[in-house]
Amino acid sequence: MSLYYFDLRDGDATAVDEIGMQFPCLRAATEEAERVLNNFTRQAEVAPQKSYLREIIIEVRDEKGNVTEVSHSNPTTLRPFQ
Repeated sequence: MSLYYFDLRDGDATAVDEIGMQFPCLRAATEEAERVLNNFTRQAEVAPQKSYLREIIIEVRDEKGNVTEVSHSNPTTLRPFQ
């Protein structure tokens, strides 16, 4: 099992996960991030600030600092954490 961190990004604002969660692989971690974003989207459908929640991106960061961005159901390629 590896430790992955889920940093929430909305435009210029970022909430950094300092605790993390353990998953067997990156794919499992990104699938969890996708589930969370889908949940945000469902909640946004009944919330007055829909457009705000649609802009949230989850950056799945591993222990080495590699990051995969997950935006709704579209993970992107790895890049170094900045």
